[in-house]
Amino acid sequence: MKIVLVDDDPLVLVTLSGLFKRKGHTVLTYNSPLECPIYKSPHGSCYPAGMCPDIIISDIDMPHVNGLEFIESLFTKGCKCKHVAMLSGIGIADADMKRMAEYGVRYFSKPLDYVEFEMWLMLRARN
Repeated sequence: MKIVLVDDDPLVLVTLSGLFKRKGHTVLTYNSPLECPIYKSPHGSCYPAGMCPDIIISDIDMPHVNGLEFIESLFTKGCKCKHVAMLSGIGIADADMKRMAEYGVRYFSKPLDYVEFEMWLMLRARN
């Protein structure tokens, strides 16, 4: 699987990308949505040579563009990624939870429950 991971916390990027790579996944990491090529594209087009991600995982609380705005922008531009997860170490407003549900985004609180997170990931790998 190809996974895009966006988080402004370098420890989260290193930890999760290491976990995914050990499981044989291709992982592209970004410190900010502003660095992500899909976000930069005016049409939400994916990476060259068929590198569209199978999964996008983003932190919510980031400077410049928060994770929910990032995901909404991708879908508005026509991104076709079917599996999206949001991570957050802060409380989430009910309105934001509703917005995530509208997009089919799975929410995980930090610190992550790795068993629950890996189960979600394994089920996505089968689809």
